[in-house]
Amino acid sequence: MGDWRRLWGISAYRLLIAAAIAILVRLPVNETIIDLGGHAELLHILTLVAALVSLVYLLGLLLRWPTQPRRHAWIQVSTDTLLVLLLLHFGGGVSGPFSILPFLLLVSTASLLRGKSAFVFVWILLALLVGESLFGGMTAVHPPLGQLFIYLLALVAVAVLADSLVASLERGNRLALQRDAEVVNLNALSQEIVQHMDVGIFVLDRQSRVVLSNPAARTLSGYRKWTSMPIAIGVVQPRLAMMLRQATANDSEMVITANGRDPTLQDSTLTLLVRRIDLPDSSYRLLLLRDASALRAREREAQLAALGRLAANIAHEIRNPLSVIRHAGSLLAERMDDPASQHLFDILERETVRINAIVESVLEMARPSPAHSEPIFLRSWLPMLTAQLQADPLLAPMSIAIGEIAPQLTVYADPAQLRRVFWNLLHNSAQYGVAEDATMRVEIDAVPEDEGNIMVTLRDFGPGVKAEVMERIFEPFFTTNPRGTGLGLSMVRELLRINDGRIACENHPQGGVLFRIFLPRRGWTERRDG
Repeated sequence: MGDWRRLWGISAYRLLIAAAIAILVRLPVNETIIDLGGHAELLHILTLVAALVSLVYLLGLLLRWPTQPRRHAWIQVSTDTLLVLLLLHFGGGVSGPFSILPFLLLVSTASLLRGKSAFVFVWILLALLVGESLFGGMTAVHPPLGQLFIYLLALVAVAVLADSLVASLERGNRLALQRDAEVVNLNALSQEIVQHMDVGIFVLDRQSRVVLSNPAARTLSGYRKWTSMPIAIGVVQPRLAMMLRQATANDSEMVITANGRDPTLQDSTLTLLVRRIDLPDSSYRLLLLRDASALRAREREAQLAALGRLAANIAHEIRNPLSVIRHAGSLLAERMDDPASQHLFDILERETVRINAIVESVLEMARPSPAHSEPIFLRSWLPMLTAQLQADPLLAPMSIAIGEIAPQLTVYADPAQLRRVFWNLLHNSAQYGVAEDATMRVEIDAVPEDEGNIMVTLRDFGPGVKAEVMERIFEPFFTTNPRGTGLGLSMVRELLRINDGRIACENHPQGGVLFRIFLPRRGWTERRDG
């Protein structure tokens, strides 16, 4: 493309020069402007031929014939050389009015041929000019040798300078193309990074219109009608527009509430941490959006992880002296005949058992055993599991209804750990999910979520969970029961994590609490092989 563009440019300039010379020699007063000597009529014809040849060049370029730009260049240079020599021969040689044309020819030759080919042509042209000046000029007096020598030196100097200039331009063009490619690649890389960031990014222009955004920002803003056209930030999210009007300092950060995520959820309102950044020497501004609740959850998880490690160390240190206390209490109880003292020892036994259960739970959470996954056919496994669990006195009065589960629904998990998950969830429903009529009802169902997971739901019909409790329901040691340990649901989440699963909790629209358990359809080894 660059060679063709260069040919177009030189052909256009050639046509302008040829047309100007053809008009100049045909002016009625050309004798006072240019001296054509005794071959005026012939020079008229030659200048007209030069203009027509320039038009033919442009026509050939338009048709792309010949197909190789290098052939076009050689044809143009050869034809131009012939025309320039004819004009010099019949126009008075190097002392005539056309002596400037070889300089123009050398510049075009350096641009079209470049390198060694251009210099070979320069020496050929110099030899032809010397021969024409000494032996063929149409003037009565040949130019002095000194004048001819200076003229040839000027031609060589122009040829060298033209070649150096063309080489510099070529290097500059190559460098510019390389930099353009690097800029394009960097822009593509930046776009890819921005699009995959978990931080929402809006780029705003002077009119506070969104000209660039990433999926995270579009999700957090809650706006659904995105197009490729700039959109006013007030249309996308009015609270963001209000925040921009209120924030005056650069790099300011504010907390706002906005409607985002999925509007079908019960509570689609979320809290956004918004940071405004004014770019220096630019008309654009950045808005960085982060889900404040998600940030708080990550901070809470980090704190809980540290607390869990500390609790595990404490539990490990407590377990041994607790066993000693329990054993000593048993020995003392055997020696006491007083019923009142025996009652105290019963309390001591009960509370030490409870503390030991907490210690064992903490240690199990801190150092969980790995999952030994195997296929579990939910349609047959769930009824068998619930029948076994209802042997527990606390779960015996519970009415458990299992929905119609498709025969092909199979999850991969550790059966013992999954049994512990349902045991904890059913115990939680027995304690907190009692209906107003004092009945305990639970519904269990399973449906495919996507190609990789199956969703098992467990719903009770109790009073539900308050919002402030819902945020902390899976935290270790958090409980609203004064005699509870607060480890049951946190243990459920940890066991599911070990089995490549997860759990979510929400209040059911018709009452009660709904737990959503997501488990993989295939085991880790199969997913790796697949």
